[in-house]
Amino acid sequence: MTIAFSALTLTMPVNAAASIAIYGYVDKTQYMPGDTGTLKIWIVNDGTEDIILKSVTIEYPWNAFYIWEGNETIKEFTNPAILKGGNWSDSRTFTVPTDGRAIGGDIRVHVVTNDPTNTKWIPITVASAPAYGSLQDMDKLVTLFTVQVVLLIVCTIIIAATIFLSARKPQVTWKAEEKAQ
Repeated sequence: MTIAFSALTLTMPVNAAASIAIYGYVDKTQYMPGDTGTLKIWIVNDGTEDIILKSVTIEYPWNAFYIWEGNETIKEFTNPAILKGGNWSDSRTFTVPTDGRAIGGDIRVHVVTNDPTNTKWIPITVASAPAYGSLQDMDKLVTLFTVQVVLLIVCTIIIAATIFLSARKPQVTWKAEEKAQ
C-alpha cells in the first residue's frame, strides 16, 4: 500500500495536448493578373482539448512586408472556440494585382490560438505574362491558313492560264486585203 501511494505522489500529472491542423486551397489552378479568386481555409482541432482562436493572418505572395495591401488578419470571430475534434472554416476573396507584383508562390496562413500556433503554406500559380506560343486563339490561325491556301490556288490558276495562253499563237483576225490588179 505504501508503494502504491508513493508511486501516485511521484507521478507527473498528464497535460492534455492541444493540436491544430490547417487545410486550404484556392478555387483555380492558375490565375492571370487582375483575376479574382477565393481562398478556402479549415482549422481542425485534432488535439485532446478545446482551443480558442486568437487570430488568423493571411499573407499573399505578391505583398511585401512594407505593402500590406491585400494581406489580412482576422481577429474577430463569431465563435472563437474550437472544440476537440471540431473545426473552423472561412473563405476569403482576393484579387491578383495587375502590376509587376503579380507572382505565384505560397499563401501563408498563420494561426494563433491560446496554446499552439501553426503556419500553413498554400500554393498559388500566377501566369506572369500571356503565353504567345499557347494554343489560345487557334481559330484565327486556321482562318489565316485557309485564306493563304485559297490565294495560292487562285494565283496558281492565273499563272497556268498565262502560260497556256502565251504558248498558243492567236490567229490573225485582220488580214490586209490583197490589192486587185
